[in-house]
Amino acid sequence: LAKRTVGRGRGKEYALKVLRPPFADDPLYHEYLENEYRVCSAVKHPNLIRVHEVVLDSKRPHLVMDYVPGQSLRDRLARERPNISAALSWLVEVADGLNYLHDQGYVHRDVKPQNIIIAEGSPVRVIDFALARRQDTTLSQRLMNRLFERRRPGTWSYMSPEQILNKPITGQSDVYGLGVTLYECLTGRLPFTAEDPQDLLRQHLRAAAPSPRMLRPEVPIELDDFVRAMLAKDPLDRPHWMEYLSGKLRALSTACSDID
Repeated sequence: LAKRTVGRGRGKEYALKVLRPPFADDPLYHEYLENEYRVCSAVKHPNLIRVHEVVLDSKRPHLVMDYVPGQSLRDRLARERPNISAALSWLVEVADGLNYLHDQGYVHRDVKPQNIIIAEGSPVRVIDFALARRQDTTLSQRLMNRLFERRRPGTWSYMSPEQILNKPITGQSDVYGLGVTLYECLTGRLPFTAEDPQDLLRQHLRAAAPSPRMLRPEVPIELDDFVRAMLAKDPLDRPHWMEYLSGKLRALSTACSDID
C-alpha cells in the first residue's frame, strides 16, 4: 500500500510513507495516515517510530517519519531462525515500547514481525500505527468490513480473538499479537495456519496452539508455558501488563543465554 523513500532535512534523514494508486485516492487510507500521525506524533519512546507530518492534499499522500535503518523482523525470520535469547531480547524492547503506548491510552492492534524493525546497534522499533486506537474502543463496522474485504491474511494471523469479534480492545490484545510473534520466532512457524481465512479465524477463536517445545525441544518449560499464556483466548487469562511481560521476557532471555 505504501512505498518508502528517504529524504534529508534539518540535518537528519527522514522516511516517507507514500500511498500508491489506487489507495492514494481512497478516503479510508487517508484515514489510516491521519490516524498514524495522530498517535505517533503524540508519543515519544525509543522503541516507537516517530511521525512528524502528514500530507494529504497532494497527489502523493504521505507521512514524514524518522528514518530507521535495518530490516523487519519478518525479513529476519525469512532468512534464519534466531537463537532463543536474541529473539527474547528483541521482544523485550517491543514490549517496552508497547508498555509506554498503553500508558498513553493507546493499543497498537497490529503487532506482527512485519511491523518490528531490527538494526544492529540501534533500538528495536515498532512501526505502522494505522490501526492503533484508544483502549476499550472498537473499529467501525465500515473499517472491519474493509479489512476483511481486502483480505489481509498477514494481519489475520496475529489477530486476537476479541479483535476478530470486534469487541472493545485493551492492551491484552497486543499481548496476544506479541505472543504469536514470539511463537513464530521460537518455532519458525505460526501457531495457526489454514488455506481458508475463515478457518484461520476459527482457530484463533477456539483451537489450542501446539506447544512450542513440540517443535523446538530446547525451549525451556517456563518459556513454553509463558508463550501459551500470552495466547490465551480470554484476555483476562493473559499477562495483564506489558511492564510485567517485559520483565519476564528479560529474565527468560538471561536464563536462555546458553541455549543454542
